[in-house]
Amino acid sequence: QTAVLAGFSLLFFAAVLFFSLRPGEILTWIGKVLNPLFLLFLGILVIRAMISPMGGISGTAPQGAYAAGAFYQGFLEGYNTMDALAGLAFGIIVVNVIRGLGVENPGDVAKNTVRSGILSSVLMAVIYVLVTIVGAQSLGEFSPSANGGEALALIAEYYFGPAGAVILAATVTLACLKTAVGLITSCSETFREIFPKGPSYRVWAILFSTLSFLIANLGLGAIVSWSEPVLRFLYPLAITLILLTLSGGFFRNDGRVYRWVTGFTAAAAAVDFINALPGQAAAVLHLEKAALAAENILPFSENGFGWTCPALFGLAIGILHCSCVKNRKKRGKAG
Repeated sequence: QTAVLAGFSLLFFAAVLFFSLRPGEILTWIGKVLNPLFLLFLGILVIRAMISPMGGISGTAPQGAYAAGAFYQGFLEGYNTMDALAGLAFGIIVVNVIRGLGVENPGDVAKNTVRSGILSSVLMAVIYVLVTIVGAQSLGEFSPSANGGEALALIAEYYFGPAGAVILAATVTLACLKTAVGLITSCSETFREIFPKGPSYRVWAILFSTLSFLIANLGLGAIVSWSEPVLRFLYPLAITLILLTLSGGFFRNDGRVYRWVTGFTAAAAAVDFINALPGQAAAVLHLEKAALAAENILPFSENGFGWTCPALFGLAIGILHCSCVKNRKKRGKAG
């Protein structure tokens, strides 16, 4: 099994590297080939399930953490999609593709970027809703699965028999392939710009593909167990960054506000990171007691949102800081 995983991941990341080394053709590879194929295979499964549902969803009772706090649990589970993080990373690709289509004016680039973002958000929402409905309907025939992958495997086999595994494998492979290509491309381009005198885009692409290949061979269980604490730390930072960017006109996009909010959010998110570490990792680092004490102090920590109040506190301090600097400058000019 280990050899099969290594062989498949080697072929997979070889394909990822092949596409990533041709960033000028990213619109063709992802937009015109990989994404349509992914939607085709996913559509086959979803449409079949919607035509012949296994059961109704109105009588499905929430279980586990969803029974007590469906919103909070659903929000935290949404971290695992990594859509917000990918959106931030893919931004540079979207901008480059739009410019490649002949749009050069910054205002027009921004408008087209917003339009593409809205369209993709709507389509993603539709896909998530449909997949959620199919999963809920499957409870008419199956007991709850440990994760979405197991549930989709059961659903695919139920409707298509042995061919269902092929359909699901094609769907998941294409979904991961297009995402991996986008991430490798955007990360390589970003690091090339951050370090203009450093390695070339090609070197970064090879490095990230190799690193991804090594991590993939750790196994899904290990990846999930270690990705959760990382996402618990990164997602609050991504959320606050997005909200600050969207509302930047209210404080003139002053960097002080960004720094204060990010600093307080990062400190609180670090608590969630420590508490989400697998096994005895937190105890080995001797941070378990400190994280637990901080969790007891921060409001909403029991729901996984202990970072919200520190973020708002940082926002207040940042705005106050900007106001004080502005008033000081006015007094200096008046004097």
